[in-house]
Amino acid sequence: MRLQTYRDKAHSRHFDLIGGRAHPWSVDLVTITAAAILAIGFACALVALWVR
Repeated sequence: MRLQTYRDKAHSRHFDLIGGRAHPWSVDLVTITAAAILAIGFACALVALWVR
């Protein structure tokens, strides 16, 4: 697995995780970060519901 950075036509920087040898894959780090924030928020909401 490696980290690749590149700039698109609008000169915005992108960070991708790239891995796999037989079946290559790549994931945008912004997508992973957003999904993690949503999952943590959902877990905190469930804990708050159970505590109350």
